Amino acid sequence: MRKLRVSKPVLFATLALAAIGLTIWLVLTRLGGVEDETWARIQQEGLMRVGMDASWPPFEYMDHDGQIVGFDVDLARAIGQRLGVEVELVNVGFDSLYDALYVGRFDAIVSALPYDPLLLGDVAYSISYFNAGQVLVVSKSANQQISKVNDLSGKRLGVEWGSEGDVVGRRLQKETEGLSLQSYLTPDAVLRALTNGEVDAAIVDAVSAYQFIAAEGGVQVVGDPLTDELYVIAVRLDSPLLLKAINEALVEMREDDTLERLQEKWFRVSVHVPGTFIGFLRATGLQAR
Repeated sequence: MRKLRVSKPVLFATLALAAIGLTIWLVLTRLGGVEDETWARIQQEGLMRVGMDASWPPFEYMDHDGQIVGFDVDLARAIGQRLGVEVELVNVGFDSLYDALYVGRFDAIVSALPYDPLLLGDVAYSISYFNAGQVLVVSKSANQQISKVNDLSGKRLGVEWGSEGDVVGRRLQKETEGLSLQSYLTPDAVLRALTNGEVDAAIVDAVSAYQFIAAEGGVQVVGDPLTDELYVIAVRLDSPLLLKAINEALVEMREDDTLERLQEKWFRVSVHVPGTFIGFLRATGLQAR
């Protein structure tokens, strides 16, 4: 499972620290005080090497022809296009991605990588491009109107036993009159219970929800994510100019709906793309022009 549970206070604090770091990099860059050998080589060779674990569909996986395809593949190539360079994919096991980045096997990790505040001293993270947090799901054919957690009074809520959604569900049960909780072993079982009418709503992670919608249909995500599980791109700490270029590309891709189109392509569902750091980028001038 590629999941990292981060409380919102910790998330906000660490994002603020990362924002401060980006500000310092920006100031130094404008003063000509930053060197980035990785970015210089990428520009000289016209090639950016990207590491990913091709075993996590639909983000990255091997197709029938042995080619790596997926959401992150399209994302990496789109970033490369905006940077004016080719992209070379390097397939590495997920547990070895950081080590391979440290020793220079590739320049960036694009692999459904969860933001990890514990690694801020070892790597630099981009703004997020996907939120895989817990979401509220309801049946499209339901008679009752449930569009947010405040509508769950007197309803039956399905969750995956022992998951982050279970934690969220138990908290909501304490706060919501008449809300009953029903636990299942997998996200798929939760969503099937929803379609079968065993529960009125469900809480599962966004990836499971989108994959079920694409394969089965009949349900829909409502409201904003209930938790944040931000997927980001990682580079080495000595690659500030590369990080700046990637962030500019991601901002551009969010604003021209490229990220939304990628989600529609690979999940067959259109969702709002989170704008983490977008306001910060605009204020500091990192936004692509």
